[in-house]
Amino acid sequence: MITSTETMNLLTACLALASPLISASPTPPWGPPHQETPPFRYLGRVNPATRELTWPATGVEFAFVGSSADIPLADVTGTNSIDLTIDDDEPIVIDNVTGPFISTPASLSHGYHTVQLRKKSEALFGSIFLGDLTTISGLKQPHPIDPSHHHGIKRMEIIGDSISVGYGEDGTFPCTNTAAVEDGPNTYGAMTAAALDAEYSIVAWSGKGLIRNYVSAEPDTSPIMPELWTRWGANDPDNSYPFPPSQPAVDIVVINLGTNDFGYLLTYPNGTSYPARPPITQTQWAAANVAFAHEVLAKYPRAELFLTSSPMLSDGYPAGTNQHSTQSAALRAAVEEIGPQAHFVNFPPQSTETLGCDYHPSVREHEVMAGILTEAVRGVVGGG
Repeated sequence: MITSTETMNLLTACLALASPLISASPTPPWGPPHQETPPFRYLGRVNPATRELTWPATGVEFAFVGSSADIPLADVTGTNSIDLTIDDDEPIVIDNVTGPFISTPASLSHGYHTVQLRKKSEALFGSIFLGDLTTISGLKQPHPIDPSHHHGIKRMEIIGDSISVGYGEDGTFPCTNTAAVEDGPNTYGAMTAAALDAEYSIVAWSGKGLIRNYVSAEPDTSPIMPELWTRWGANDPDNSYPFPPSQPAVDIVVINLGTNDFGYLLTYPNGTSYPARPPITQTQWAAANVAFAHEVLAKYPRAELFLTSSPMLSDGYPAGTNQHSTQSAALRAAVEEIGPQAHFVNFPPQSTETLGCDYHPSVREHEVMAGILTEAVRGVVGGG
């Protein structure tokens, strides 16, 4: 959602909190096994047939023996930013990935190293197509981890819009969002996963909604999030994702939508606002969340659902609409109708003191959201 009616920003202050976890499970956490005995593992929703990194924070992790490694790229489209993490150190940020390789620093000591690559930017800016990862020099099976620890690892999926992709998070207001200032691996969802010792996947796209997308003069007929959620990669066909029939399953689903759905005003050149479409009602929002929750539970029958309010909605704008309260009341009603697997999480309207690009949440705001969400999830499923 590329708009100056919302708020986001992200720096690298909390990289330690948001650093992704290295897990040596031979089975990728999202979907059925994609490799028999993989010396590497995809992170998030990555279609192994295309090896295309589209969704925020998708990537790959592997281990190698040597002093450097080159990750081969088959193609790069658009502009993409990444985090490259070596041996759980602070991520190396690459603002614009170009081929044919992404290389680790050449100054590493010779020995065993772990590597994790995660995409910072979202699908609308571009894609990274990984090459043949088996050609990486010195590629090794990861060191085994304690099976009892791995058995207890939770798996979290975050479904959302620009807030969940980390839109503008690394910028300082006033600024305009670019691929370089998005930061999927350091969003509230990734921070929450780190705090809970959970693996995570982000299925989110700026400007998307649950019922309708970002308000525009001409109606946006592109897919809404419930459709996109069925895709393996963001650019794959609808219903292409093979939801896991049993294990590994998703334990926690966070649904953070509504910022775009609730938008209905546009502005004339003279600065006067006008309604480009009807406002969303409390009844509509409750019903839509109930319907989507049932779709999610049909695929993840044992998951706990956390439906959140939007920190970019407030009761002060548009005047007299009380959008944050309306959305929150609708979500509480939806949770009651869905049943005991659903939980409401209130993200209060964000602070205007520190903003990211285009009025999106800052790093500080993502930290606040992560604290609220972590407490809510921990109260239901434990962890961390």
